[in-house]
Amino acid sequence: MKRSHKISLIALPLIVVAVAVLIIFIPTRQTEQLRAVCRVKAATCYVLPLAGSDTLYLSLRNDSLQDVSTVRAAVSDTADQSGAFVSNGGDIVTSDAIVGGQPSVLPAAQVRQRLQQLDTLLVVRLANLQGEQKELDYYARTHSVVDDGYNDVMAYREKVRKHAERVDSALRLVGKYKQSNRYAAHLDASVEVTSAYVPTKLKAHLRCHKNGLMLLQLDTLCLPDGCSRFSVYRFGVRTLRSRLFAYNDMGSRSQNFLPAVTDSDRELFAAAEGGVWINRSGHISGVQRGAARVSSVKLAQLMAYVHYWPVWWWKNATAWVRSFHLGHDKAVPVVPRTDLTCVRNMPVADSLKYEGQVDCRRKVAGHWVRQGYGRMANASGTLVYEGTWHNDTLKAGKRIDQRGVYEGNFDGKGRADGSGKLYAADGEFYDGEWKADKRSGHGFSSRNRHIVRCGSWKNDRFQGERMIYTADRVYGIDISRHQHEQGRRRYGIDWSKLRIYSLGGGRRVRGVVDYPVSFAYIKATEGRTVYNKYYPSDLRQARRHGIHVGSYHFFSTRSTGAQQAAYFLKMAWVAQSDLPPVLDLEPTDAQIRQMGGDGALFRQVLNWLQIVERRHGKRPILYVGQLFVNNHLKHAPAALRKYDVWIARYGEFKPYVHLLHWQLTPYGRVRGIRTEVDVNVFNGSKEEFAKYVKSEM
Repeated sequence: MKRSHKISLIALPLIVVAVAVLIIFIPTRQTEQLRAVCRVKAATCYVLPLAGSDTLYLSLRNDSLQDVSTVRAAVSDTADQSGAFVSNGGDIVTSDAIVGGQPSVLPAAQVRQRLQQLDTLLVVRLANLQGEQKELDYYARTHSVVDDGYNDVMAYREKVRKHAERVDSALRLVGKYKQSNRYAAHLDASVEVTSAYVPTKLKAHLRCHKNGLMLLQLDTLCLPDGCSRFSVYRFGVRTLRSRLFAYNDMGSRSQNFLPAVTDSDRELFAAAEGGVWINRSGHISGVQRGAARVSSVKLAQLMAYVHYWPVWWWKNATAWVRSFHLGHDKAVPVVPRTDLTCVRNMPVADSLKYEGQVDCRRKVAGHWVRQGYGRMANASGTLVYEGTWHNDTLKAGKRIDQRGVYEGNFDGKGRADGSGKLYAADGEFYDGEWKADKRSGHGFSSRNRHIVRCGSWKNDRFQGERMIYTADRVYGIDISRHQHEQGRRRYGIDWSKLRIYSLGGGRRVRGVVDYPVSFAYIKATEGRTVYNKYYPSDLRQARRHGIHVGSYHFFSTRSTGAQQAAYFLKMAWVAQSDLPPVLDLEPTDAQIRQMGGDGALFRQVLNWLQIVERRHGKRPILYVGQLFVNNHLKHAPAALRKYDVWIARYGEFKPYVHLLHWQLTPYGRVRGIRTEVDVNVFNGSKEEFAKYVKSEM
């Protein structure tokens, strides 16, 4: 008995050791390995609670692009990487790249420092957004739904408005935080987990992270039906002839979520971020973090940090039993085909490296055919492509380079082509059509303190906006003696019949051209000697027939602005109910040079405007041509730029500057007038015109 007892005492430990060895080193089937792999997608940020219901969300990044907001989604950093189930309770291990390696709690000193930085950044950001919003509001006032691209601009305007509101709210809360002592910030994440063997997305939460690793857990607290798990051993597992366990899908919704196994001694490429390393027996031996492997020893330490090993064994057992009581239907077994699509991290042309899905059956130019979702970048990270590839060509996705961030379609050479959006590094936003990396076709751009340019583009240059003329717009005319004289013949104007019936050729018109004349400008004087003899009668008739009327003066380069202003004030009849006076400025380049250049010209022009404004209490309007705008108006002093502009441009495109009126053609035809007439459009709706007229009375 004693001898048998001794044998039992010796045999029992040997049996336990043998069973443990078998458990550890008996190969795990590949199907079970695949069932243990999952995809982890997380949106993470720091949460800063304030007294009451106020909360600030702080981005993980700490650079010039860091952000803070009262809306979590506005600042969350997103990550999409591999993971693996490691318990029956739904625990998942991945790398801490999912949170950028940031700590779970942000120290108070760092919070104070970041709030100081953000206070300055938010002030600048809010000013930029308000400036851009002002330009978008101007566009909204001067356009309607009939204009090409109007709805796109309005949708973007709403985004900018909401963004400005969030920044303003965050700025006020940052001020509160700076005055209080509550600076505790904790890490928070919204996590989604998907698997090839689970038809739905699963929610998960953070448990802990250390040693470059992150432990998550499904909110259901159990391993999904159809999935398997890896066992994490207390002292780790030797890698021997290690294999990389890479996750096949890095974010594409169009591909199946299948992982692939690649031999490390045959492929000199790293696995996808967060992918697990497995040894020859198919057991977990590490986790990929960046370009390195975090050992299974550190993984075991992470698990022990959460629970002691007896507790893990108990929880695995209870979760396993609980899964039977829940009575879920088992998933239909899936046999992955790892020979078709797998993950590779491989060099391609022009010093670029590609990581993502490839077709393992085909090669082109010495590398596997890129097929599915992937990411390609250079070593410095200044050029990044990310998106969906088809037959080794990127069809759609994202590109990051020195110009900014482009999202849209590409051609076979990786150039923007088709429809796409550019978030430029200089703050400009463009949404529209592209060709060979240049804005070409229809689109719009928006930027702080720059007019919204919505219309036709060619070779990265804005050509202009093609207007659609309808009865909903506000039309007017400007007349002089030329509408009364044609050779030796003299004609009157029948003001009771005025109706625009032709806009000349080459116009996009919707409906029949039969527009009322809503306003009229009549030439009164020119220089300091020329007077329009038809001016008094035309002015009286326009007022009598209820047409909003104004007077204009043609500027001469042969006399001073003060002399011409005095002559205009002497001869013109400007009533309180009239439209503001207009200065018609049409000098040639030779005349400007004779005056002494742009500076000398603008001094005289400004004198005329200021003198007439002081006399009548109305701010005059400056009439110029598009060429003058392009070549000279940009050199005008700030005092002159405050005056409204009326621009003559007779091509197919509308002028792309802030303007009050646009003279679209000198070849208009109006009932009641025998000769051709200049036809003009008010830059705004009928409601805006009514407000404008009322403000000038």
